[in-house]
Amino acid sequence: MNKLIQTIKLRNISGRWFLGGSHIALVVICLLFYNLQRSALQMIFGFAIGFLTELLFYKYTNKYSKNKIWDRLFSAATETAGLLVLLKSHSWWFYGFLSFITIAAKYLLRKDENNHIFNPTNFSITVALLFFPITMFGAWSDEYMMVIYPMIHVTLFGILAVYLGKTYIVSISYIVSIIFWCMVFFPFHSTSSIVYALGPEFGAIGLIFTWLMITDPRTAPSDKKMQVIYAFSIAFIHIFMRYNQILYSRYISLFIVTLIFYALYLFKSSKRFHTA
Repeated sequence: MNKLIQTIKLRNISGRWFLGGSHIALVVICLLFYNLQRSALQMIFGFAIGFLTELLFYKYTNKYSKNKIWDRLFSAATETAGLLVLLKSHSWWFYGFLSFITIAAKYLLRKDENNHIFNPTNFSITVALLFFPITMFGAWSDEYMMVIYPMIHVTLFGILAVYLGKTYIVSISYIVSIIFWCMVFFPFHSTSSIVYALGPEFGAIGLIFTWLMITDPRTAPSDKKMQVIYAFSIAFIHIFMRYNQILYSRYISLFIVTLIFYALYLFKSSKRFHTA
């Protein structure tokens, strides 16, 4: 245990191990104790397609060539487990299809060798929101997500992940911004108004978004000032859309902001090219 604590203090371990550990453990624990309603077929097909897609892209592209196969399989398991936690669907093929989209985005939609344009899981959720009927799936939390254990679980794993990934400024800035924008759009007149405003943001799904999605070090900016702007922008768009009763606003807001940041990246790259 002391060795693990020292390894974490020195940041000699990737935060994604805690991201994946959180998602996978949460699926298992919620299946056993919190009535997570995902069928065996949905999970088997989801993980099978995830592993197969990861292996195919790993073999036929030059991405992640320095990683071992078991490392890539863990990455695929992380993506699929995240989808199983975040989305609800009765279609047997749904999680497999979304696993394919998620992993393909990780390999194909990139700024450079080290960074994604979008958070892959958020990208596949946005694709589903755009192209699938609203009756096919839901991107809201299961009932257990307001139970205390999943909230503590996500927070503890998330704090470790953002510390190791050096993106804790994103989470802190987002939490502060969320509280600020909720006070602007949903004034706190009573206890019930506070619960209405902040409750969805601090349930387990909101905490997954706060600690484990917007903080993806391969998507979020590395500069601390830009991390603050990034988090502030996501929070504003999300709460503004939520105020206007637009469904699934947190996922849409992350997609919009990462797209804007990618446009800025292309603009800066073109300026450097023309002045070189």
